[in-house]
Amino acid sequence: MPKRLRFCLGMKLDRIDHVGVVVADLESARRLLEEGFGMQCVREIHKPELNAAFFKCGNADVELFEILDPEMRERRLGSARQARLEHIAIEVNDLDGLLGLLGRLGIETTGPPDVSKANTSVWTKAETSGGVMYQFLERARPTP
Repeated sequence: MPKRLRFCLGMKLDRIDHVGVVVADLESARRLLEEGFGMQCVREIHKPELNAAFFKCGNADVELFEILDPEMRERRLGSARQARLEHIAIEVNDLDGLLGLLGRLGIETTGPPDVSKANTSVWTKAETSGGVMYQFLERARPTP
């Protein structure tokens, strides 16, 4: 990482955790990664608003997700697309500290942190982060 970026943020960004791709047809996209590319699905998420599958690729994952709500799907994918890159997720070790620094840089998030069993994360508003939506996540610490 360039020293200037590290100095500006005041902390180290650990690694790219995953790249999120919104798809029109999760099963079709999944078949390509599994059967065509030989990638293994390592995790799935099923929620009322979306289904997602994560595929291991080296030290990062490719997340494919299909949005089930028609209105949200239209907003995030469009009507004529099969897929589009949605976000780049970066793992950090201090999400609270990062939030303060993002604010000082004028970068806004889409809402309060989202907490799950696996991690706590926020997404940037693309219009305030150079046209790219970033997800910053801090892994949940195992309880002793």
